Amino acid sequence: MTRQILNECEQQLCDAVDSAFSEYQVPWFQRLVEQPSYTRAREDVEAAAAIIDELADEIGLRRRLVPDPQNVFADHRVFATPGTGDDDLAIALVGHCDTVYPRSQGFLEFLRDGPDSPSCGDNVNGPGVLDMKSGLSVILFGLRALALADRERFDRLRLRFVCNTDEEVGSPDSHRLFDELASKTNIALVFEGGREGDRVITARKGTGFFNVTANGREAHAGNDHADGVNAIHALALLIPHIESLTHYDLGTTVNVGVFEGGTAKNTVPAQAHCMIDVRISTMEQMRHVQSRLQEFVNWSFEGSEKVAPRIRQANFTLEGGIRRPPMEPTEATQRLREAY
Repeated sequence: MTRQILNECEQQLCDAVDSAFSEYQVPWFQRLVEQPSYTRAREDVEAAAAIIDELADEIGLRRRLVPDPQNVFADHRVFATPGTGDDDLAIALVGHCDTVYPRSQGFLEFLRDGPDSPSCGDNVNGPGVLDMKSGLSVILFGLRALALADRERFDRLRLRFVCNTDEEVGSPDSHRLFDELASKTNIALVFEGGREGDRVITARKGTGFFNVTANGREAHAGNDHADGVNAIHALALLIPHIESLTHYDLGTTVNVGVFEGGTAKNTVPAQAHCMIDVRISTMEQMRHVQSRLQEFVNWSFEGSEKVAPRIRQANFTLEGGIRRPPMEPTEATQRLREAY
């Protein structure tokens, strides 16, 4: 009997999705895509979010606005079903409405094509289609279908839909919102496009960004070369040690991507710095890399007879740290993936 009721509900959900797809969902999706929402264009992102607000209100979701204190980004949104209290533990469906496409790029049009005709095909192109306005469409029209198929169940469901507006630049403001909601969330699904074959992502590398600065002593390269301490030379000697932290089998890559220093060819450079990108699969590895980088900086070639005494006078500083921790696979995330 329970299975029969579930089958009936599933069929009602499918019918609600199918009936809305061509007549309502695709036109709504086109409207959202053709509304520019480049992250730094606050008013444009707000206009895109207003399109989401409109449908969320129609479905029956309560809305909470979370402004950026610096007023750089559009307001983030937290929508909730009627049965979800402010402090309730709930499911989180997550997406962002900002894109990387400014108006000046001219990529503004929604195009649908395929084997049949330009207006009825299966392929869609446009700014933010994959990343990630299609995901927002899936969230909202899935909830709309549930509300139509079983309003009582929808009203009881404890669920939040979180839509931030600064994801494309690293979520510098909205990370505080996710920190706040973490303790009120039992499971979460992010609806950005997955991997090939629409595979669900349950593991992702973390990132770290570091700067190492070498401080030497400036001198004239012709008259006083021996008095100088070449910061470029010192940092160049340190870089092989930094790069040696890459370990492909452990999923760790350490890349020196920028190297700068010096002021003129006839001057011993007093300063040089490099920028380091770190990608890691586990927090254990991230702590190991960060610790080793600090050891290299503190070492300053002390006791190394292969490095000239002058160069050993240079000193180093390390700045930066973990930008985003890795998402490590767990039994719980695998269960969620299978359930989904």
